[in-house]
Amino acid sequence: MKTEGKKKITKKMVLSVILVLILIIIDQSFKLYILNNHIDDTVIIKDTLQIDYVENRGGAFGVGQNSTITFIITNVIVLGLIIRFIYIQKEEMDIKTLIMLLLILAGGISNLIDRLSFGFVVDYINLLPKVNFPRVNLADIYITLGWAAFLLTVAVRTIKDLIELKKADKNNMDKNNFRGEK
Repeated sequence: MKTEGKKKITKKMVLSVILVLILIIIDQSFKLYILNNHIDDTVIIKDTLQIDYVENRGGAFGVGQNSTITFIITNVIVLGLIIRFIYIQKEEMDIKTLIMLLLILAGGISNLIDRLSFGFVVDYINLLPKVNFPRVNLADIYITLGWAAFLLTVAVRTIKDLIELKKADKNNMDKNNFRGEK
């Protein structure tokens, strides 16, 4: 039985690595295509989506411009923590949580590859050009979706746990009142 469980976990980890690699390859392929073909100011959907090449030397929304070393160190630490968490929790973690963390991991690794290769992150997706929203890339979308889903899941679980605690408290109080206890 234990061997079967280990095989299942090993298979899950192998599939996890494959998923992360596929997501990285997709993002890196778009970035390289845009870099090599000088794709810029290309309208995909009028007033909604266009390709605009930007060299992001900062973090999210361009914060901390020219702090490449700081971002590399921070990125490596966060990625290391996520990998460690996945490894430690591999037996208990459900597939939804794993996928959320793998999205964050893939996005973080892909942007780290940019910083190590070019000294900046290649951003190219311009959502709502008239609003002048900061440019992003697929890796940023992976990270955002992963964190949003993860935080939403934690919030929902926390609310459910609080409701269950409240119900248990109420049941205990009702039992004590029935016995005449206070």
